[in-house]
Amino acid sequence: MIQESASVLGAVIALVYVGAIGSILWWMLHIPTVGNIESHVKRIQREQSRFAHIVVPVQGDSYSDRLVALASQMARYRGATMDVLYVAEVPQTLPLSAVSDEQRSRAEEAFTRAAKIAHKYDVKINKRLQAARQAGVTIVQYAEGTNCDLLMLSDVPKSNHRGTRYARSVEYVFEHAPCEVIIDRPPIDARA
Repeated sequence: MIQESASVLGAVIALVYVGAIGSILWWMLHIPTVGNIESHVKRIQREQSRFAHIVVPVQGDSYSDRLVALASQMARYRGATMDVLYVAEVPQTLPLSAVSDEQRSRAEEAFTRAAKIAHKYDVKINKRLQAARQAGVTIVQYAEGTNCDLLMLSDVPKSNHRGTRYARSVEYVFEHAPCEVIIDRPPIDARA
């Protein structure tokens, strides 16, 4: 009689132990959701749309070329449309419509470079030139106005190493963008 109650008690203890270990493993393998319900729903909607609209602000340099190549690969894989945006900053002393011929020429050169890269991936781009007082604000407004799903930016280094050339713009876009943002920052060796 004592042996039977001991084996029943042992079986109960074993089941409780296995149940506790099982529940701990289940808890560890199920990652809790992060953020509020609205952001979770928006993320699911974006994932369902598969980043259907990608916007890449460019400056016409090698960093922009690298970003356009990455965005082109993503656009091809996801079947997305891609806008290449060139923001021409106009000083406060001039009217906003006063984009110089030099800025227009740089924009066309940036668009030509981007089109060549996108063509390699069989992706068509939409070219947009925007005059602005501040690049960051204009990029965010463009993203909101076009309902884009993904913004891809490059954090371009300054030659004097006191920060980045577009640090304010990148920071502003990162904080205020209505969509996902990918910021490409080249390694230190590449910036030398």
